[in-house]
Amino acid sequence: MSRFLPAAAALVLFALSLYTAQKSYVAIIGLRKYEERSERAAKHSETAARELHKSRATQASSATAIALTLASSLAIFSSVLLGWPSVSTSAYVLPPLNIAAILAAFIHNQNFWKAKAKVPFVGGFNEAIEKSKEIRQLMVPMALGWGLVGLLGWIDG
Repeated sequence: MSRFLPAAAALVLFALSLYTAQKSYVAIIGLRKYEERSERAAKHSETAARELHKSRATQASSATAIALTLASSLAIFSSVLLGWPSVSTSAYVLPPLNIAAILAAFIHNQNFWKAKAKVPFVGGFNEAIEKSKEIRQLMVPMALGWGLVGLLGWIDG
């Protein structure tokens, strides 16, 4: 019975990750609206080029951590559903991996966006900044959730 506890926690993490992925998608789309303008500025300014690269990198790191959480939580849930005996092994290995990925993405994202101010009359860009903040806030319960999955896997082990 206890092997279902990590799977239930993983299912909740999957739902949270799906919600976070939707927020990430909206943020990326919002930033892409300014991509052409940013690329033109990057041709004339090294600072603009660096900022464009950093902006893309922060969105990619968040999206990667979210994708890893989606795949990992689905793997744990599916292994219980299919009756695979490797649930406890997955519950040992995947939580630290996901916590590390989420933490790295959180720090990367935080370091870039904390210094960005909202720009007057540029609503889409400001919305993207807000969505990035929301994504960071959602990463905290995601990391805590992986801690719970690890703990439940350890208890189950």
